[in-house]
Amino acid sequence: MSITEVDYEWFTFINNIVQQSPLLDNIMILFAEYVQYAFALLIVMLWLLNKSNYRVMAFQAMLAFTLAYSINRLIELFFFRDRPFVSHDIIQLIDHTANSSFPSDHATSAMVIAFTLWLVSYRFKNIWFVLAIGVAFSRIWVGVHYPFDVMAGFINGLLVALFTHYILFKTPLITSFIKRPIFQGKMGDC
Repeated sequence: MSITEVDYEWFTFINNIVQQSPLLDNIMILFAEYVQYAFALLIVMLWLLNKSNYRVMAFQAMLAFTLAYSINRLIELFFFRDRPFVSHDIIQLIDHTANSSFPSDHATSAMVIAFTLWLVSYRFKNIWFVLAIGVAFSRIWVGVHYPFDVMAGFINGLLVALFTHYILFKTPLITSFIKRPIFQGKMGDC
């Protein structure tokens, strides 16, 4: 059995459960379409709190997200995969364009931000990690990604978060630059 067949078999197993519980379907739609905005809101909130360690977390998460998302764009230049609803007759809970399914941008972005928070020991890191898993799984549930698309997104997010944390942010020059106050001096000094 090929990887593609295994992937489709796993997808089919999940897709056969869809529409058996309206509550569960609605929760999956919520995760698939809206929980991603909570990650963006968290980064903005950490930045606006203007504490040096929160600003470092926010900047690190933004940088890691940008790198991971860019890697996804590069992968899509060389590897195109139809979405499940294009290739198969499935139950689809949300509308989506028929662009490349591999890798999952939602899984990538949720994982890279959640794992970055994990690495910097953010106190609510477990909640964000669970939310990232929920976002990723929901993308399969609603019919817009195969399991391997989500796994590839998770791996990309994990590797980029590790690279950003251990290679870039362990450099004192970068960390000290980010910890500086946004506005130096008083407003009247201009």
